[in-house]
Parts: sequence; C-alpha cells; structure tokens
Amino acid sequence: MDKIKKRLFELLYPKRIKCCVCGREGKESVCSTCLSQLEFIEGRVCLKCGKGIDDDYDDNVCPDCRKEDKHFDMAFSCFQYKDMGKIIIHKFKYENCKEVACVLARLMHQRLADEGIELDAVVPVPIHKSKEEARGFNQAQLIADEIAAAMDMPLWNCITRTKVTTDQFKLDKIHRNLNVRNAFCINMLYNDVKYKNVLLVDDVYTTGSTVDECSRILKQQGVQRVFVITAATGSNT
Repeated sequence: MDKIKKRLFELLYPKRIKCCVCGREGKESVCSTCLSQLEFIEGRVCLKCGKGIDDDYDDNVCPDCRKEDKHFDMAFSCFQYKDMGKIIIHKFKYENCKEVACVLARLMHQRLADEGIELDAVVPVPIHKSKEEARGFNQAQLIADEIAAAMDMPLWNCITRTKVTTDQFKLDKIHRNLNVRNAFCINMLYNDVKYKNVLLVDDVYTTGSTVDECSRILKQQGVQRVFVITAATGSNT
C-alpha cells in the first residue's frame, strides 16, 4: 500500500529537475529551451562519418573520409559540437551531471530510429580505468546503457582501454590517430564473438580516431559491421 501511495504522489506531484545549464525547473536535466539552442545536423551529411556537408559539394563522402579508409561502416551524430552543444557535453563529462546521459541517449535513439539498421548489440567506447576512477563514470557507458534499454538490445561491454591517452581535443589530427593506436583490446571474457552487427557509442566525434580504432579491434575479432552513434560531432573540413 505504501508503494502505491508513493507512486500516486509521484504522479500527482512529479519531481522537478533543474536544468544543468540554465537552472530552470523542468522534467529533464537539460530543459527544452537549452535543447532548442543546439545546432542539430540536418540536410546533407557524409555517408561515412555523418558530418554535415554543403549543398554545393559534389560528392556524398566528405573530404576527410575520402582521404582515409575508416574501419567503421557508417557514423551518425545529433548536433554540432559547438556553442550549446559544447556546454552540455562539458556539463555532462566534467561537472558530474550524469543525468544528461538520459537526454543525450534519447536524442541519439531518435536519430537512429529511421535508419533501418540491423543491430545485434550496443558497445560503449571505454575510457581508461584511472580516468574512470577520477571522473566517477564513463560517459559513453552511461549513454550506451540508456540506448540499449530503449532498443531492447544487449549491452556488450567488450572493449578495454589498455593505456592512458592524452585528451583528444588537445591534439591535431595526426597525433590523435597516433594517440589511440593500440590503446584498446577485446576483454578476454568476450573473445568468443557472438554479435555480427554492433552499435558503437561515444559522446563526441571529432576526427573519428577513437571510434575508428575501436572499430578496427572489433572487426579483428569477427564483427562484420560497426555503426557509430555520437551525440555531437565537429565541423567538416
């Protein structure tokens, strides 16, 4: 009876949550006003990395993806990693606003809804154990948990980060590739690959070095197709 009363009370008087950006009270950790300020990716996108491309560009693959072959099959993102997008990601990762994972996962799930991709499992991009202990969580793991639940799909936490790397945003493109090279391996508990098509989840796609290296490791272990979803992405060159 007490549980029923508690549930009725929650329905009648729903908990008000403060927006982590502006402080307004609402139903989610990022309010609709702040979300409306995101620069969502619309129109033409690169068929490989998912970054926006100009209407006058005469190819469906962006210059970056034409220059180098990526190990993942296709990537998707929701909004540009700039202005409000940067603020929300920073609040999430560096100011302990873990509830933002639910908001980002909802946007990412919506982004994937119309793609018709066949998937077997959801895989989070790992961070090194020392960084996870310092931060208190792995942001990609929190998002992946929510997406897996929304898609009614198993979470396959099969990748381990084996070395501490410099934050990618501090490096140029060449050094980003070198920074994550051989930084991951498959957890020995998951050596027997049973999933062929997986969704790799991270918070931000910039040059794609991190998700590309994770995709390389996954395909070495027998995964056939790797699709990438991130909340935010950088601009195209």
